Amino acid sequence: MFKKRSTWIIIAIAAVVVISIAGLSGKFTKAKIGTQTAAQEKILITFYMDNTPDSTIDAMKEGDPVRETVQNSSFGKIVSIERGESIFWATDDSGKFVASPRRGYSSLKLTMEALGTISDNGVSIDKSVYYVGQTISLYAGNSFLKEGRIAKIEKAEN
Repeated sequence: MFKKRSTWIIIAIAAVVVISIAGLSGKFTKAKIGTQTAAQEKILITFYMDNTPDSTIDAMKEGDPVRETVQNSSFGKIVSIERGESIFWATDDSGKFVASPRRGYSSLKLTMEALGTISDNGVSIDKSVYYVGQTISLYAGNSFLKEGRIAKIEKAEN
């Protein structure tokens, strides 16, 4: 009687060990990332910031490489840099938010040419998906652009 009971205990322990090993091996195997089925194409991404230090804009030039900071996705190269009057939001004496320019700052519209796949769910660049209106930070040339927005995504004309 004792021998039958210990056999079942050994079988149960062995089953638990095998199931645990199978579960842990699945946890540590490399993630299977699907390959992109759609062909990549040249796209234009417009990035906008309403209040950027002039020195940051001065440190960039057309042709400089651009990378997104979190996913390290390549946003290609800069094709145009447009400055405008900065828009700085602050409260006035009555407590209302008002927009006004700020000395030493400008608004920035940065257009980049990158390779990606445009779909109904944004644009895929280097296995990451980005959307119009999304707030991102970029390394552009020798500059760090913190928390601007993607303003436009479109196919580039060949």
